Amino acid sequence: MDDRRAALLLACLALAGGGVRYLLSPSPGTPPGDVRLQSSTVSRPGALRDVANRAAHLARPLMPGERIDLDRADVSEITRLPRIGPGLAQRIVAWRAQHGPFGSLSRLDSVSGVGPKLLDAILPYVSFSGVSATKP
Repeated sequence: MDDRRAALLLACLALAGGGVRYLLSPSPGTPPGDVRLQSSTVSRPGALRDVANRAAHLARPLMPGERIDLDRADVSEITRLPRIGPGLAQRIVAWRAQHGPFGSLSRLDSVSGVGPKLLDAILPYVSFSGVSATKP
C-alpha cells in the first residue's frame, strides 16, 4: 500500500509541476527578453550566400602573408589572430574607440591582457594603418 501512495504522490507532484510551468511560461506571441522579430519577407536575393561567405572567411585561419589591420578591424576579424579570443578582441576594440588608432605594436601593449608573448605571436599577422575604424 505504501508503494501505491508514493507513486500517486509522485504523479500528483509531476502534474502540479507541469501546471505551474505552463502557467508561468511566457505566451508564445511574445519573444523572450529584448528580442525583436523582423519580417522575413523583406530579404534581398543572395543575402544568405553573403552571410555564409562572410562566416567562412572569418572561420578560416589566416593564410601566410595575410594581415589584419588592428586600426580598422572589428571584433570578429581580430579573433582570427592567434591566441586572441572574443573577450580580448572586444577589449582591443574598446581601447581603440576610447584612445584612437594604435599606429604601432608598442601601443597595443596598453590593452589589458596583451603582453610581450602575445605581441610576438601576432607580429607576423598584424598591420597598422593609423586610421580609426569608421562608425556606422
